Amino acid sequence: MGKVRRTFGTSVVLLLTVVLAGAIQVPADGTLKEGVTFKLDGLVGTVTKLDTLPYVDSEYSRRFKFDSYDNPKLRELRARYHLDQIVAPGKDEFDRQVLLMHWTHQQFKKFGQPSTNAHGALEILQAIHDGHTFFCSQYAQLLVSAAASLGWVDRPLALRRHQGVAKVGGSTEHSVTEIWSNQHRKWVMLDPTSDFYLEKNGMPLNAYEIRQEWFYHYGTNLVFVVGPERKRYRKSDLPIVLRHFAGFGDLAIHPDELDKYGFTAYIPNTDLMDSGFDYGGMFIVKDQLCDGTKWHVRDVPTNPATDPYFPIGQASVSLSVEEGKIRVALKTLTPNLKQFEHRFDDGEWKAAVGSIEWPVHFGTNRLEVRTMNRFGVLGPLSVAEVEVRE
Repeated sequence: MGKVRRTFGTSVVLLLTVVLAGAIQVPADGTLKEGVTFKLDGLVGTVTKLDTLPYVDSEYSRRFKFDSYDNPKLRELRARYHLDQIVAPGKDEFDRQVLLMHWTHQQFKKFGQPSTNAHGALEILQAIHDGHTFFCSQYAQLLVSAAASLGWVDRPLALRRHQGVAKVGGSTEHSVTEIWSNQHRKWVMLDPTSDFYLEKNGMPLNAYEIRQEWFYHYGTNLVFVVGPERKRYRKSDLPIVLRHFAGFGDLAIHPDELDKYGFTAYIPNTDLMDSGFDYGGMFIVKDQLCDGTKWHVRDVPTNPATDPYFPIGQASVSLSVEEGKIRVALKTLTPNLKQFEHRFDDGEWKAAVGSIEWPVHFGTNRLEVRTMNRFGVLGPLSVAEVEVRE
């Protein structure tokens, strides 16, 4: 039986011929995939598990500029506003990220057209203290930088309704964010203005997944998860009134709220306190639903489900056999990377470089690899298991 595996982002196509079970199956380049059996210094090994996120180097991943650990404004933001204490009650990483979103939501006291041109999270927070009014763009700026100060990557998104203007209230355009969740191993939309995210079957969704569910599956499978209490609502529960602002009225999640995902624009930088939004490098997901509506003209990804959604923080594992030994090659796209870490068979974690020699033994062997950034945040776990027999 023949099986073709295509590696996106490269011109290489690997043709793997699978023979009878138990026979040696190593590809010509020595790369080991899950299910492959190979010779190993007089023994036979089989890769029984290889769970790792890919390393993606693409025109879209290369656009992004991430805030730096060495940025003194991040340290000031984290310390002055006690962000460690804000997120400390969270039971896991994603819970802490939701708490940070809620903190962001709570900082704003007046909602509407901005009454000052404050730039960046620190200036925005000072302007709030001085009594100024802001809207969704400043909510997004604050959350992106607050997350960066804690070592998380949260990126800004600009949205625009696919057709016309708001039907029942709300705005034509909107700003939200997508945070990288090491826990869920994916990008997740967070809306700090309305203090909510969306999930389907218990899994938090990114902006493209939300768009597809809303426009092509009627939104019936979506769950609106609001506030730190994680109150859950369905489409049939809309509108959800969140807060009342004097001079503006009720801030709410309206029945046509998700029409704003018609155009979904990805702004490729998180260093917002220094650079502002990189609208020039922005790229936009849209389709035929948007026909006839004018908005920004930018590059449109060919594969909107994957092109904007390159993993970060990963320890991408590649296994190969060299001279009867297993060699582990590691790659990552981790902003502010400090080191890789690895352990064998539930042993002690040790620092690693870009390559590891795996000293396997008879029986079941397990390798775990992860990244750590300079903030001390750990990336998603990669796991490989090899069964060695005579």
